[in-house]
Amino acid sequence: MPHRERYLFICTNRRPDDDPKGSCAQKGSEELVKKLKAAFVARGAARRVRACAAGCLDLCEIGASIVQEPEHVAYGHVTLADVDAIADAAVEGAVVERLVVFRPRGSEG
Repeated sequence: MPHRERYLFICTNRRPDDDPKGSCAQKGSEELVKKLKAAFVARGAARRVRACAAGCLDLCEIGASIVQEPEHVAYGHVTLADVDAIADAAVEGAVVERLVVFRPRGSEG
């Protein structure tokens, strides 16, 4: 497997429809994976940045959620309208601050 500069893990966990926490899949994350992959290809960055479907990131209550590495930030409430901003930031090695719901202490942007 080639190593990439940056990975985005998109939660695609699906819980039962009546689960009070909800799930990222119910909030559109499966389509986010497809759109982010396409966005990286369109930017010529698919060999440097990878969008990966992931199991539960334990953030579904704020889903759809994404963890970006190596920055180790979590994005929440992500929608398809955010794809271009996320893709542009990831390619540049940046973070979309308005979407950040978690970051390690001492790494404020």
